[in-house]
Amino acid sequence: MALVKKIKADDYLRRFVDYCKSRFGGNLIAVGVFGSYALGYFDKKKSDYDVFVILKNPDKISRNAVERKFKKISFQYLLSEDELIQRTHFGHWTLFITLLTSARVVYSTKDYKRVLWRLKKINLFEKLIDLAALEAKTNSEIKSLAKLKGYNAVKWALPSVRKRLQMLSYIRRKKLIWGLKNNLKRNKDILSKRERKFLLELNARLRKRSEAFSEYDREISTEIIHKINREIILHLGSLLNVR
Repeated sequence: MALVKKIKADDYLRRFVDYCKSRFGGNLIAVGVFGSYALGYFDKKKSDYDVFVILKNPDKISRNAVERKFKKISFQYLLSEDELIQRTHFGHWTLFITLLTSARVVYSTKDYKRVLWRLKKINLFEKLIDLAALEAKTNSEIKSLAKLKGYNAVKWALPSVRKRLQMLSYIRRKKLIWGLKNNLKRNKDILSKRERKFLLELNARLRKRSEAFSEYDREISTEIIHKINREIILHLGSLLNVR
């Protein structure tokens, strides 16, 4: 499989790429997407473009200014190559797994392949994650979930679970796996059959942009997030003791 995974840009993304080329010039390494556009369930009327931009050197451009200019762009990451590597070393494993698995580029220079090779060589446990910070992040996400309804709750809850399963697969199997089904299969001893079925149904709702999200859904999502997080902390704690 090619290291650089490409996807065809629609007219809106092409305009955004042209803007980035004009704004960043030779400093630009890559413009890419993840989320619904990369995964094939993008809705032109309702979806945003989840975008990342990687540069050779840092740039202080305001994300808000870009998003005002391109209202359907959700500017998730704007990083220099070294900032990206540094973040990954210090526990931003969601970004690490996303760029190496599900993300797709709509524009890249030859430098982007080097960036991906640098990412692939990283051992996420070289500088182990701060366990207290990990727990605080979980509590923050659950607090945010409590305020959301309908599809906004669905698209918050499912990724919160999925990224933790991705991390658990990496910790336990040393595998970089994006898809929910594959991660559930590799961690089926952690979750009950009822919980696995619930997550697959929630994933189907995400792809259909369903507004269905009950208080029961919120409760079970929260329980699952906590359960997986406990497993992550348990395994990371063991690694800390070994070191």
